[in-house]
Amino acid sequence: MKSGPRVGRWLIYGILDPADKTLVYVGKTHKRREIRLQEHIERALEGAKTPVHIRIRLMLAAGYSPEVFVLVRVPPDGSWQHEERRQIKLWRTITDQELPIAHPPQTPKSIDVEIRKVELLNVRDGG
Repeated sequence: MKSGPRVGRWLIYGILDPADKTLVYVGKTHKRREIRLQEHIERALEGAKTPVHIRIRLMLAAGYSPEVFVLVRVPPDGSWQHEERRQIKLWRTITDQELPIAHPPQTPKSIDVEIRKVELLNVRDGG
């Protein structure tokens, strides 16, 4: 897949299982979020064994496409490492009593995202 041009900022993004609105992954990218999601899907279809790629395969097998959304935009001079770690830590501490959460749009092309569950499959703490 062609990765396309990089943009000047970093995005901290979430991958959502649309079947039950579960946030399953937090990552970072310098690319457009749609391109990064396609890369995750391709890795999943190639048989990657990381928890997020296994979950993506399960979504696809059930007829769902994972959704990607922006959690935070990090300016070019900002620390994506710090923000990625912060977001992973934040979402790991969300309790069921705090859900659902309507995450507001972070970019002009974004819409509200409803998160009903959090089951982060990140194997690292980010950064």
